[in-house]
Amino acid sequence: MADLKRDLIKYCRDRAKSKYNKGSECEICTSTNELEFHHFNSMTQMLDKWLAKNKLKVETAEEIMSVRDSFIEEHQTEIYDLTTTLCKQCHLKLHAIYGKKPSLGTAAKQERWVQRQRDKYREKHGLV
Repeated sequence: MADLKRDLIKYCRDRAKSKYNKGSECEICTSTNELEFHHFNSMTQMLDKWLAKNKLKVETAEEIMSVRDSFIEEHQTEIYDLTTTLCKQCHLKLHAIYGKKPSLGTAAKQERWVQRQRDKYREKHGLV
């Protein structure tokens, strides 16, 4: 990729991140340290699929910047709503189970896993 100095998805994330609704604590353990934003649908895989569907070949920064708004617009729900805030430790656990780049088909499973872990944590600590 000739002119690209970063992964394609980083150009899209940079554009979208100002609108992320990042929580103030981990959805699972309520920690407020080292919080990270997690997309249940991998943005990288969504972008790859979107580029293929639209028969777009992106080789320069200018090319990705010219199409990223369209990609974001078509994936508003996945980018902004189907997300969660996790501390670094819980985020690592999720990726240990679902992989570094979870397939798009695991989004609902990841969401249920977060819910179950949250319920277990709250039960264990008398927070229910």
